[in-house]
Amino acid sequence: MPSASVHTLVHIGAGNGCQLSKLTSNAAPVRTVLIEPLPSHADGLRRNHPNTEVWELAISCQHNNQPATLFEFNMSEASSLQQPSGLLQLYPGIKTVRQHQVQTKTPASMMAELNLPEHEFHLLIVEANGEETAIVRELVQQGLLQQFKQVQLALPTSVLYSRESNVEQLQASHFELVQEITEDPDIHMQCWQFNEFSYQLEQQHKALSAQIQAQEKEITQLTAQLQQEQTKHIASSRHADALKSQLAELKTQHAESSQQLSGLQQSLNEAKALQLQKQKEIAALKASVENSQQAQQSAQNKLTALEQALAEKQALLASSEEKLTKYKSYFQSRKKQHEAAEQKISDLTQQLSHANAQINQLQEQLQKQQQAGSKLSELEQKMEQLFASQAEQLRQNTNALGQHVTKMHASSNRQWQVALAVQHSLSFGEQPLQFSDTSISPELAQHLITLVQNNNYDLIIEFGSGHSTSLLARTLLGKHQRSQSSGRLALQEHNAGTPQTHLAPSEHDLPKRIISFEHNKTYYQQTFQSIKQQGLGEVVELVHAPLVNCTFSPEHLFYDCEANLKQLADLLQNEEKHILVLVDGPSAEPTEHSRTPALPALLNHFARHRLDVVLDDHHRDSEQHSAEQWRSQLAERSLSFKEHTWAGDKSALLLSINS
Repeated sequence: MPSASVHTLVHIGAGNGCQLSKLTSNAAPVRTVLIEPLPSHADGLRRNHPNTEVWELAISCQHNNQPATLFEFNMSEASSLQQPSGLLQLYPGIKTVRQHQVQTKTPASMMAELNLPEHEFHLLIVEANGEETAIVRELVQQGLLQQFKQVQLALPTSVLYSRESNVEQLQASHFELVQEITEDPDIHMQCWQFNEFSYQLEQQHKALSAQIQAQEKEITQLTAQLQQEQTKHIASSRHADALKSQLAELKTQHAESSQQLSGLQQSLNEAKALQLQKQKEIAALKASVENSQQAQQSAQNKLTALEQALAEKQALLASSEEKLTKYKSYFQSRKKQHEAAEQKISDLTQQLSHANAQINQLQEQLQKQQQAGSKLSELEQKMEQLFASQAEQLRQNTNALGQHVTKMHASSNRQWQVALAVQHSLSFGEQPLQFSDTSISPELAQHLITLVQNNNYDLIIEFGSGHSTSLLARTLLGKHQRSQSSGRLALQEHNAGTPQTHLAPSEHDLPKRIISFEHNKTYYQQTFQSIKQQGLGEVVELVHAPLVNCTFSPEHLFYDCEANLKQLADLLQNEEKHILVLVDGPSAEPTEHSRTPALPALLNHFARHRLDVVLDDHHRDSEQHSAEQWRSQLAERSLSFKEHTWAGDKSALLLSINS
């Protein structure tokens, strides 16, 4: 459960909404969006949770918002858009009930339609069989997962569908695994929390890196400008040196002219004119030198300004590096704390190893004591073998005699039943019930008739159909024919005035008065034809319920009747009812103690009602074990009960609960 107040709860694969009450136990979210592709579950969510948004569609990364095929199994919570792989090994009894088209949305389309407000705590729950990791991966790739502060994933411990992968993208997106619920050994619920501090730290680091890169680029540009100015300065210096060289040459020429002046007095005027011209040239050269010096000074000033700007940028860079150093120091501190925690875990592991070593020593001592007693056991085994051989010989003789008596009894019983059937057909024109080793005994049939006639049962539930189904229906009809009241049972006439007796639904809108579950397809068809021929269809609802793994008893297989029982419980929830239950199946072949799950399945839905539970074949060891388990379960639930055993060739047990 999230500790913060949830603004929007998005549940992909909400199923029947059984987890919604746990998620909203602290405070109801402002907005709840339940996404479920299975129509029956979606209708249940709309009915049971009217203040929520129910999207009847599937979230898929493959179908681009187009319809896709949904594989619906007899375990509705395992339905998926993907073909099963490991699921078939985990649940051998699972079967595909039907395939139908459902609307799909991509994760991106889902987020666009959700339009989640910013700066709020949003919770995402993903229970999409075979699609969980693909949905998370696409949300991560498109940068949409960070809109949720917490993500809960239902992940199988082994590959159950054809397209499954890991969830490494969550760790790379600043999500941390804060809790993993392993109550279900096959599917773990992982709770991932968004690390806001880590995400902001990464964003600041990226911003600082971008700022440093921009500053380095600016420094590079300033350095290039400085180099250009230096190049210009060097060129001006070279030009000044050339002018100085020319001036030196002119001075040399002037010295030579002065020397010639003394010898060439006659050429004085020409020499003076030449001297005046040279002086003018020297003045021009001096002016050029001064201009070069001024240009050099200007370049020096620009260089100084550039050096000052560079110093400011370097100071800013030093400040950024100091902040980065502080962050590194913080992470080193966290690392030391993590190492200290790991050291504590190591110490506890060593203590556990020491305790295990002590346990091993005690086990070795126990084995030595057991070896000392093994010699006595060998002597006892020899005596038991001698007694067993004698007992086996006696048992064989007894079995031979018993088989002979049984054959004679069976032959007499068949002749008696044939004679009774002929007499019943001639007297009443109806087909009589035939009893065999696989059906209920005549004694139990009489007890059931007495129960139905002496009690006004609102509902009869039967696990295992057959002759008992017809017997209970006929008894109800016979009781109604003798009754003069106009209560819940009503007579109607059909087929052009031909009288046909049947029972109408009661005022509480029960589908039928008798509901019978049968897992064997052949027996189901036989019972269905028998009910149809006898005109009992208005009274009996026969359900083909294959054997599936029990959610409350994983080691057993039992009828797939959970949805039917829940529907009946919803219809009976307003007042206390009286219900008769006959447990005559499944047979002992599928699994040992195969009838044990019957009572837990009933108590999950009808614990507040009066129950008369009849367990057939109570003489067998497996049924006696089931009865013992039932007594313990009733005691744990603090439910009062009375029990009575009907003796006979095939005994039966009656448990009256809440009577």
